[in-house]
Amino acid sequence: MNDQYIDDRMVQSLEDRRLFAITTSTEVVKVPGPTDVVLVVGTNPAGHTPPGQGATIITSNRIARKL
Repeated sequence: MNDQYIDDRMVQSLEDRRLFAITTSTEVVKVPGPTDVVLVVGTNPAGHTPPGQGATIITSNRIARKL
C-alpha cells in the first residue's frame, strides 16, 4: 500500500512539469543560379538557439519557392 502512495506522488509531480516550446523560423536566401539556400533556425522561449535545432539546406529554386 505504501508503494501505491509513492507511485501516485511521482505521477503527480510529473503532471506539474512545464513544457517549453521551440519556435522555428524558415528563411530562403536567394543565390544566383539553379540553387537557393534555406535556413531553418529554432529558438527557445529565452531567445537562444538550442543545440541541434538549426539547419542549412541547399536545394533547387523550385523546391525553395514552396517553403
